[in-house]
Parts: sequence; C-alpha cells; structure tokens
Amino acid sequence: MTNTGAAGAPAPKTPPHGVNSGSELKSTPIAIGSAAVSEHISTVGVNVNDIRPWIGRDVENYRECPIDEMLQELLHRCTDRSKPLPDKPTLLADCLNAVLPICNKGDDAQAIKKNLGDIMKSKVEDQMYKPFIQASNLALERLSKLNAPGLVCSKAHDDHNILFHQNDPKNMTQKHQGEKSTRKPDVVIVSRTGAKKVRKQPGQAYKDEEAWEKPAKQFQWTDVRSTVEFKHKKIRTDKKTRTSKKTRIGLSKPPATYAVKAYNIPEAKKYMKYRREANTTAESTSSTSFPGSGAATSSRQTADARGCSRQSGSLNKKRRSSQALDGHSSKKSKVGDNDEKPSKPKEEPQKIHPVLQNGLYAAELFAAHIARQSVITYVVDNDIIYLWYFDRQDAIQCSGINYVQDLPRFMVLLLAIQRMPYAEWGYDRVFEPKPGFAGEVRVPDEDMGEVDLTFDLKSDKRTTHFGLRGRATTVFPVKSKKLSALVPTLPHHNPHNTTNELVAKLYWPEEERESEAEILQKVYKIADEDEEGKVKHHVPEMVWSHKFEDTSTAGIRRTLGLQDAERGSRVLYIIVFRKLDPITDLSEDEFLSAWWQIILCHYALWEKQVHHRDVSPSNLMVYKTSDGRYIGVLNDFDLSSTRDSPSGQERTGTVPFMALRLLTQDAIAGKVKHLYQHDAESFLWVLAWVCLRYREGRLLRQGRPLDEWLKVDAIQCRKEKTDFLMSDRHNMKPSQSHTKNWDIAMSCLRTFNLSYADDPTRTLVNKDAFETWLEKHVQSELPLSLLTVRLASK
Repeated sequence: MTNTGAAGAPAPKTPPHGVNSGSELKSTPIAIGSAAVSEHISTVGVNVNDIRPWIGRDVENYRECPIDEMLQELLHRCTDRSKPLPDKPTLLADCLNAVLPICNKGDDAQAIKKNLGDIMKSKVEDQMYKPFIQASNLALERLSKLNAPGLVCSKAHDDHNILFHQNDPKNMTQKHQGEKSTRKPDVVIVSRTGAKKVRKQPGQAYKDEEAWEKPAKQFQWTDVRSTVEFKHKKIRTDKKTRTSKKTRIGLSKPPATYAVKAYNIPEAKKYMKYRREANTTAESTSSTSFPGSGAATSSRQTADARGCSRQSGSLNKKRRSSQALDGHSSKKSKVGDNDEKPSKPKEEPQKIHPVLQNGLYAAELFAAHIARQSVITYVVDNDIIYLWYFDRQDAIQCSGINYVQDLPRFMVLLLAIQRMPYAEWGYDRVFEPKPGFAGEVRVPDEDMGEVDLTFDLKSDKRTTHFGLRGRATTVFPVKSKKLSALVPTLPHHNPHNTTNELVAKLYWPEEERESEAEILQKVYKIADEDEEGKVKHHVPEMVWSHKFEDTSTAGIRRTLGLQDAERGSRVLYIIVFRKLDPITDLSEDEFLSAWWQIILCHYALWEKQVHHRDVSPSNLMVYKTSDGRYIGVLNDFDLSSTRDSPSGQERTGTVPFMALRLLTQDAIAGKVKHLYQHDAESFLWVLAWVCLRYREGRLLRQGRPLDEWLKVDAIQCRKEKTDFLMSDRHNMKPSQSHTKNWDIAMSCLRTFNLSYADDPTRTLVNKDAFETWLEKHVQSELPLSLLTVRLASK
C-alpha cells in the first residue's frame, strides 16, 4: 500500500488494427458502459432500471478463460500456507481424485445422481431449483468432511459455512442514491447465518429442506455471497404420441460411474454467447436499446484503436462527486409545489438474457459492500454451469462445466468456494475483514503510521455506485481523529470553508493514468500563484490520499494467462476531502454566481495545462462562507489531463453534458482532440439541464424534460441534443427557481449555435470560446457583487 499524497443507432466500432492505423490518437477513446450514468443516478435523474442496457455493454465484451485455469486459482486461494504448497496443476489433479469417492460411493452419491437426473427431467425452469440445491448442498455437506490435499480444513457446523438457497419468487431490493432496485435471483449462495435470517421460525434449529423453499423474508444483498441464474430448455415432445421424452433435447442422464477425465465439452457449448447482434430476441421486450453502444469500447477494443495487434486464441477473445453525499441534493426530496408525486419506476422486461441478468446481480453485489474488489456469479444453462468473474476492469467468462456428466469437476468448484476465506470472495480485507463489519478501519500508511477511519455506511448521505466496469466511485461520510487534526496544517487549507465534516471517496482509476492526488498537487501549485483568486479557494481540499497496491485487477489476469492483462487495469484508491455541497442546491443568482466562479476556475486551470474534461452537475460544488456567500468549486479531477498525450485506455464521460463533437464516431475512437471549447460547451448543457430539471434545489420527480438524453447511446444523444438546440428548447419552460438563468442559457446557446452553423468541426481559440459563449452573457446579468467574488487569503 502506498501513500500518494497528504440504445439508439448501431454501435460504432473502434477501427480494427490495419484500418486507419497510420493516424494517431488525439484523445483518450471514450468508453461508456454503466459508469457513464450509474455514478450520477440522483444528480441526473436516472431510474435504476434504465441502467440495465448500459450493464449490457459492460458484460458483452467479456474475456474467455478455460475453467481449469480458474479452478486452479480458486483452489490456490484455499491452500494451507503452513505446509509446502503444491503447484497449481497438481493441486487440481489431487482434488479431482479426492472428490471422486463422493461422486460414486454410498447413499449420498446415489441421492446426488438422482437429483441431477431430476434436473434433466424438469419441464419448466423453476423445477430445476430444488434438485440443484439438494445436490449442491448434499455435496457441500460431504465435502466439509473431506481432508482435501493441500487445502485448509472446513469447520464443521460453522454458521459461516455456505449453502445454496432458493430465492425465486421472492424479490430483493436495494437503494442506490435514493432509487430502489428490485431483483429476483433464482438461487443465492449465502452463509448459514444469512439463511437463518429469512426463516419462518427464527428460534428453531435450521433444517436442510428450508434451503429449497422460498424464503419467508427478503434476503439482503449484503448477506448474499453469489447468485445462480438458470436457463431452461423445453422438453421434447413426440409429435405422433404427444408424449414427452424423459430427458430434454441433447441432455443425458448421469453416468453409472464417474471418472476423472480431461476437460471435454462441445465447442458450441463451451461459452455462453452474448453479443448485441445476437441479442434481439432476448431484448425485444424492452423499449430501451443499448445506450452505451454508441460510445463504449472494451479495453480490448480500445487497444485495437491504439494500433495494438489483435492476437488469436481462446484466451484473447477474451460520482456522483467526491464531496456531495446525499443523492442529488443536500435537501431531502419531497413533493413539490405542484403536487408532484414520484413517478413509478419502470418494470424490468419479462424476458432478459440470462447473461445480462447475471450482470445485474453482480452489480447489486458490488453495490452492497464498501470497496468490494470482485464478484463471482453463475449461470446454469440446462446441464452446464458457467462461472463469471467480475471486477472493475472487465468480465471474465469461464468455459462451462457439465455438472451432470463431469460431476467431479463441479465438486471441485464446490470444494473451492466452500474452503475460500471470506476475503477471497472479493471483500476488501481492510474495509470488511469479516461479515457485517462496521467498526473503525485502520489503514497502514508509510508517512502517517496508521490512519483511523470510521465510515457511516448506513447514512442516507452516502453515494453508492451501481455498475460493473469503470471507476465505481463511492462516497461516504467519514470520521478520523488523525485526519481532522491534519486539516488546519494543510498547505492548501481553505479557511473560508467552515465545515468540520469529512468525506471519503473510494474509486478504481486506471493504473496507468495520472492519479487524482498528483493532479491536485499541480492544481494547488497553480492556486498558490493565482493572484486574481480565480483558482484559490475554488478547488477541493484533499486531506489524504492512499493507493492500495495489492488490489490491481491485472493480477488475476496474469495468473489466468489472459492476454494484455495490464491493459486497462485498475487499482483501488481512497481520498479524503472536506465536505462540499452540490451546486444544484442553489437557485437563481446564487446558482449563477457559483456556476460562473467555477467557469473562471476551469478556464484558468485549462490555460495552465490542467484540462478537466468531465464537466457535469455532479462535479460542480459549493460551500458556504461564514458571511453567507456561496463559493463555487470545480471538483473531481480523476479524469483530468496534464499531459499532451492520451492517458489511460478509456475515458468515461457523462453523455448528456458532453460536447456534440465528442458524440461522434471519430471522437469515440479517440480521433478528435478534446479542446477547451468542448468543456465550455458542457457548461452550457449543465446550465440548461439544471434550469429545466431542478426547482428550489430539488430534482423534479415528474414531468422532467430531457429524460430521453439518458436512455440513448452517444450517437442518438447527439441527435437529441441537436434537435433541442435547433428547435425544442424554444418550447420548454424552466422551473420557477431558474427563470432568469434560463434566459441566459438561451442566449448562450443561441450564440453557440451560430458559431457552428457553417462548420460543425470548427476550432475556436480558447479565449474566443470563453468570451463569446460564456462571459458576455453572464456579465450583462449578474450583479457586480456576485460577478467578482474574491476571497482574501487568511
């Protein structure tokens, strides 16, 4: 650990190697999956169900990995480190031989085979659950008594031991920035403690049969280790006799005797296929297409855009803001003046591809825990079970196991997850060393010794992330004696911000990107030399930053032998800041003044070669001085650039606020240089957005314009925004809190539109864009006292 400082149009593909390979990238390619909206659910007003198509973009670019490579890695996580460690292939071979008697001998073996046969005879999907759970839990019971070579022993009758439990048809809910999600996993993997929480009669002894009954109470995502999604193939019916065969099409009964054998599965069934072009049937029930498809690229695709060679082989197929804590506003959302009632969330479509459904469950599992590093989930497709591994870099699908014909391999998988320590399920050893931990965390630090952190994980003011790939920013209120004492001594301490509150931002940036802490140190140096006061006191106050070196997502990819393991790899950081509030809390002149202060700060930094590149409502913040003034702060520098060349493999933007020129296929592929005028344009979109969607500091809950911008891909969003610019805006009315600001927004947009009328690719001098699009319109409206806010150094 290191301290780093106190669905619309068809998806434009990144050009393959050899196509325009002579051209150099002018900007970091834009990748837009769930991270593009999930960090801003409350700020931009995204319904949780609307993120489903964006999750689809995250999972469709999965890597492929042979299951034996993953089994070796999972078994290695369970080894007894007090004894000599066997090499991984030997460990797998020994475990396959060790579980063989459980597959073949005794009444339990026959019961497991019967259950497997019942699965094959099932006529509908939900008939698969009970025999699968019975077989798996009986196998786990037998495995708990097995002295597996090289592995730690299982603790008998330990309530932390895992089991499979039916969940369907019970709903599971979770809150994401105030918005509720509702899911219904078929089967969940939980500890015995977790299973006891959903019982009908909590006081009595737990019975095995309770696991294959629907739970009496709702499971909490915090108690679920993993999920199992099922896919059922219908029984074949004889057309002449109208009778059903005993087993389903292409499926066989369990063999009389199992043997250890080399992995063998038909090539067509080795991996579950999930691609957008093969996805029309599964997605046809949804009115929302893949919004991310217009801009998203996997790290593998981005590598192609950078001119890296495409290699063959199965292994290669393969904010919300830091200081805003409580959703879209520091004010509680409530019914507005016009009897606005929260709109009813859209229901999920009835039929979702199991791979996408599996991705949604993984996103819920990530969101349920602080700094969870990885998630393993499963999809059962008739007689084959597929293991999926998710982290913030991308998804890895392992080749399937035919658990009916190759029971020993399935047994080894069960053995591995049974013996895995709690942290090996992907939970962070520092922040969650044991289930349900919510105490004080102590982080070892090279410069400060140990840093004490106490998170308020149940606070309504926390900002959680719902998604898979990307930075996965989460923000929590935090208390720290050591860091609170450090604040007044900081070289960049801001005495005008009167708050004593701290917030912690945990996120997963790309490893090769310049860190936010490093960028902020450059910002503070610029602020010290800022005689006009445009930067000083208008940037976030970082108290402490730390990089967790052992969390690199490249590690498991190197272990599994995947190609390009380091490309796009991510690592966990924590940064503690002094608390700020969202600019959306403000209205009329107070809002406009803070917005203008941030524009001045942004422009001054851009001229000093610190390019922010991620202007959105979530990144515009304020604090209140002791004399009652609101001061604007430009926040979140983790996507900023201070170099001439692109940094990182991909860049996530918030589509509704991105410049029109950046919502083109060329820009998506990194062929359009990100200029100051693009960020200046983003400030205009933010102004229009807030005027139309916020009233008295609260996001409107009903009748909001511009919602469609959130639900389409980058290319289609460009068309929506162009229509707005050319005609739609003239028919829209702002909220009562922003009538004057809307007039300014209209004036700015009119000038902006005229600038591009003759040439949409026109490049403006920075000063021209700043003065023409922004300054002249604001200066004519704001009182001088709000136009020239300057804070004296203390």
